[in-house]
Amino acid sequence: MMMVQTDPRLLTALVDAAKRGVSAAQLHRQKVSYITTSLSDEKTKITTEMVERELRKLDGTAA
Repeated sequence: MMMVQTDPRLLTALVDAAKRGVSAAQLHRQKVSYITTSLSDEKTKITTEMVERELRKLDGTAA
């Protein structure tokens, strides 16, 4: 049986990232990406701009 070994640098990077957490900007980008890909399909194309616009409406910051 072959033993899989993880590069220690990768483990260190993962631990450091977990300690750092996620910034508000990163969380926002993740949210927009998730919504965009979840709602888009072959018939419906949802763009990042559309999602951003709707989120601004929900937040009360729409222009």
